[in-house]
This record gives sequence, structure tokens and C-alpha cells, in this order.
Amino acid sequence: MARLPKMPRRTGRRRRPLFFNRIVRDDRGVAAVEAAIITPIFLLLIVGIIEFGLVFKDQLAITSAVRAGARIASAEPRTTTFATDAASQVAREGSAIDMSDVKALWVYQADSSGHPEGAGGTFNSCATNCVQFAWSGSTFVQSAGSWDPTSVNACEGTQDAVGVYMSFNHPGVTQAIFSSIGLSSYTVMRFEPIPSLQSGGCK
Repeated sequence: MARLPKMPRRTGRRRRPLFFNRIVRDDRGVAAVEAAIITPIFLLLIVGIIEFGLVFKDQLAITSAVRAGARIASAEPRTTTFATDAASQVAREGSAIDMSDVKALWVYQADSSGHPEGAGGTFNSCATNCVQFAWSGSTFVQSAGSWDPTSVNACEGTQDAVGVYMSFNHPGVTQAIFSSIGLSSYTVMRFEPIPSLQSGGCK
């Protein structure tokens, strides 16, 4: 029986077709274009997360500060310094924010909606029984308005409501998403009742 002749072995590496090399080069070019498009979007997303995370932090700090201020004010009915004590507590509690960016701080008599009396359910004005403060660099000082503490009604069941309102200008860190954002918060509490027989009465 005749043997079939052996096929010669192939030696060396198999050469890729030229069109395959062209496809590889084209894929690399597409990847570079995709990276150039996606990278700025990804960086913008990261910056946005950081920026709005800082906004959220400041909003929490403002909310906590005005709540602390309202607690102090409500605990001092008919006390001469109830408004300034509230402002001082806001400064202490809000130490996590830059108080120089505070646009307004009010300690005011609140209506049934929680807004300043006579302001029509808004924070556009604060004229009736409202003490306004400004940041002096180290503490809040009274800048306008008044509220006679002896006019406060602290009789049980009919107590006046005291509110603390803060408006804050949060500056953007990178300025890439926004230059600044206005934040605000307020808290309203009833004055703690005092006995009507106490010296000076409850109203």
C-alpha cells in the first residue's frame, strides 16, 4: 500500500491580513474619541456631586442653627435678651458655615403660617415684632427692627409663636456648576408658658 507524502510543516508566525491591521487601528481611534467625549462628562458629574454635597451640608447646618435659636427664644418669654440670645445660639450652632455669607437673620413673631406677622405669608418683609441681625465678623449684632419683650403673650394656651429665619448665600467652590445658590430655613415654636401670677404677668 503506497504511503501518502507528508505535507510540509508551516514555519513562522501566521501573518494577519492587512485589512485586520486597519480595523485594529480604527478601533483605537474610536476609543480615543470616546474617551475624549466621556472624560469631561465624567469629571463634570464628579464636580456636581461634590458641589451639591456641600450645598446639602450647608442646608443641614442652617436648619440646625435656626432650630437651636428658636429653642432658646421660646424658653425665654418676656426676657429682655431673648432675641439676642437666640442669635448667639444660631452663631454657635452654625459654626460649620461661613457666617459672613448670611444675608438675613430674623427673630420674629410668627403668624399662623409660620411667617412674620404682617408679611402676607412670605419672607419678603419683617416689620412687626421682628429683630433683624447682621454678622459683625465674630457675632450677630442687631441691625434693625424691634420686639418689646413685655408685649409677648406667654399665657398658657394662648402663647405667641416665635420664629427664627436665616437666609444664606452658598458660594460655588469650582464655579463650574453654579456661582452661588441661595439657601434659607426657619423654625417656629410657641413661647413656653409662664404663670400669670409671676412678677410682670404672662402678658
